[in-house]
Amino acid sequence: MKRVPDWLCAAMLSFLLLGIMFVLQGNIGINLADEGYLWYGAIQTSNGEVPFLDFQSYDPGRYYWVALWFKIFGNTDLLTLRIAVLLFQMLGLTCALLVVRRMTKSWRYLLIIGVLLLLWVFPRHKMFDISICMIAVYMVSLLLEKPKPSQYLYSGITIGLAAFFGSNHGLYVLVSFVLACLYIFFKLDRTNAIKKICIMVIGIFIGYSPMLLMFSFIPGFFNSFIDMIIWLFRLGNTNIPLPIPWPWRVDFAHLQGVDILSGLIVGCLFLLLLLFPAGWVIRRFVSEKTNLFLTAAVFVGIPYAYVAFSRADIGHLAQGIPPLLLGICFWALEYFKHNRAKLIVFMTAMLIVSCLSIGRFQPLYQQIKAAPNPYEKLTLMNHDVWIDASSAHFIRAVEDIKQQYLKQGENLFIAPHTPALYPILNLKSPLWDIYLLFPETEDKQRKQIEELKEKNAALVILGDIALDGRDDMRFRNTHPILWQYLISHYQQISAEAMPPNYTVLRRLDR
Repeated sequence: MKRVPDWLCAAMLSFLLLGIMFVLQGNIGINLADEGYLWYGAIQTSNGEVPFLDFQSYDPGRYYWVALWFKIFGNTDLLTLRIAVLLFQMLGLTCALLVVRRMTKSWRYLLIIGVLLLLWVFPRHKMFDISICMIAVYMVSLLLEKPKPSQYLYSGITIGLAAFFGSNHGLYVLVSFVLACLYIFFKLDRTNAIKKICIMVIGIFIGYSPMLLMFSFIPGFFNSFIDMIIWLFRLGNTNIPLPIPWPWRVDFAHLQGVDILSGLIVGCLFLLLLLFPAGWVIRRFVSEKTNLFLTAAVFVGIPYAYVAFSRADIGHLAQGIPPLLLGICFWALEYFKHNRAKLIVFMTAMLIVSCLSIGRFQPLYQQIKAAPNPYEKLTLMNHDVWIDASSAHFIRAVEDIKQQYLKQGENLFIAPHTPALYPILNLKSPLWDIYLLFPETEDKQRKQIEELKEKNAALVILGDIALDGRDDMRFRNTHPILWQYLISHYQQISAEAMPPNYTVLRRLDR
């Protein structure tokens, strides 16, 4: 009987695990901010608009991926969005399990590691980012195993495709492969080094060709892309930083048992992200044996540690931790290979640690934990979604505001960062900007004012939110000219159902 290929085994297990995950929590919760940012952009892309050019966005790859599945399923609702990102996550999880499969043929260990990785798939709108990280570990391990010209070509294609889904990921994956190439040159194989690097560069151009074609054939797209790069350099950061939650910073005085334990675990994991490469270096000096899979995890883990520390919360830790998790698993499979009982205990401990940290943030746990204030069922685009009571009340209030005050031919402007309301209300943003998070220049704010006038934005829902408790991150302080225009040219409407930090404004008669 013919043996089932490893890739099929890994894909089947990934499909099973992700299917269970979707059944358990696919219709629980909604992130009105970041998930809405992806959802709105994917809908506009499916309608023929272009990311960067026609609306504020990430790099185009993820939008075209979701738009493809919108076309296949015939709708653009929230559950279809989540299925689309799950299908991309299936690629990442399959690649991760393929690496594990090269170290063990045991379905038991493969299942445990699959569940472990799945626990850390959070938040769900960042599955593209988590998947690319997992794919990178697999592709770097293949290059280390067989550093032949064809593998350099595939490595380059991986870098280019990663950049199409996220310029930052293109950089992270490039750094990972540069480290791998240096390791190969000094430790494994020095033959035809220049030729192989040239082949990798060709692969990068092949992988990035969708973006290059967009630059060439879509008028204005390249300029919009450059404007975005300049904007990011002006900000000096891709995220709003947070203090690193080191284990010694846990508030023992005010937290209770499980919260203290969770905080200690998260803090130790941040510490391990830094110690992981150092531990590998020490191991290289102590032992002559080289675990190429562990080496691949280290090379990918070094640039991806930046993701975790760029905004040191649990969500960004989850995006940067897959190489560390895989590296620990590779070490355990090698160290405990002659002691099955100890390996099972070690893997079980990793699952428990993950449940006590990231597991407490997963939507299913959040719904169970909210028992005194249960989630409410809300119908969004013909599908029922269980949403926390405060968010459900907010969405209903916004729907009532739209129905009562928005007239035919008028537009609604929502600020600063709840773009999910646009698809929920079946509306298009009157501004190119849909996520007004960072401080803007005077010139940009004046352009936004002109855009509001041009698009007939007669109704405004305005939030006064101090992000991370910072007063300087309130909309009135990040966009003071736009704020003053809205206050001067619109009048407040009484809307008792709205949260107290939200204001509804109606344009004054001209």
